[in-house]
Amino acid sequence: MTDRQARGATVPGDRPRTRRRFRAGAWLDGMVVPTVAVLAFVVAYPTLRSIVLSGYNDQLLDPTHIRFIGAANYARLFRDSVFWTSVTNTLAFTAWSVGIGFLLGLALAVLTEHLPPSLRWVRGTLLTPWAIPVIVVAFLFRYMLDQQVGIITYLLVHLHAIATAVPWLASLQWAMPAVVLANVWSQTPFYLLMFVAALKSIPEEIRDAARIDGAGGWQEFWHITVPFLQNTMVVSSLIMVINNFNNFPLIWAMSGGGPVYATTTLVIYIFQLAFSQFDIGYAAAVGTIWLAVLLLLAIAYIRVLERRPLSAVEEP
Repeated sequence: MTDRQARGATVPGDRPRTRRRFRAGAWLDGMVVPTVAVLAFVVAYPTLRSIVLSGYNDQLLDPTHIRFIGAANYARLFRDSVFWTSVTNTLAFTAWSVGIGFLLGLALAVLTEHLPPSLRWVRGTLLTPWAIPVIVVAFLFRYMLDQQVGIITYLLVHLHAIATAVPWLASLQWAMPAVVLANVWSQTPFYLLMFVAALKSIPEEIRDAARIDGAGGWQEFWHITVPFLQNTMVVSSLIMVINNFNNFPLIWAMSGGGPVYATTTLVIYIFQLAFSQFDIGYAAAVGTIWLAVLLLLAIAYIRVLERRPLSAVEEP
């Protein structure tokens, strides 16, 4: 080693290479700028603007009386019975849709995991509802549940499951279950697809070792399959919780939030406030609370994901 190199001097041949790396890195960083700018324009700005509007009395029908009222819109939430009804409906709609869809998707994935090649088309058929647009699903179930000509009502009456035709979407008791039914039918294939992909990652050596140790079907499922699917379970559930919190077209096309707010969720209520009652300030306040709830759910799921090791497999 020469004295120049010992004193930390740069080898002449290394300097151009470092500059080339710097220029390449700066060029790649610059490629991200347009994406960040678009996201800031279509996501960050509307969010911040909505939070600002939540502090104003902003009525579209009376634009001359826009004034700052501070937290008055948020205080109004505590006295708004429709808001609390929409919160309850949102939680019920999300919980039933995610819970039933999750269990059905997991069951179908496990049952179809070892299908023979001649029956692989069954899995493809089960995935079909996921490819149908939500608005089409809404109108499909709306006509199937029609009191007069709906096939579901026709079959239930002729099978003597019900005595008379039921106005499913016009009933305070049955409107929410009817909407959940359509939503579960549409979203279960998503869980099936996620779980089928995750099941492929389970090493057969672990399953063979469990069977040699005397593990039965339930023990193999609980101690091997479930731990390997933890990551998929958390991620897919989080995605569908957020999706169902934002599910507007299905509910609006099937019931319009009725009857008498029986299927009015937060997203439906915000739409009604903003575009039916033209109360922009109060709609922004409800939307801000809605955003805060979604952020809390996301943080909670991420914490659960971080605390539990996903690669751990319990011994049967």
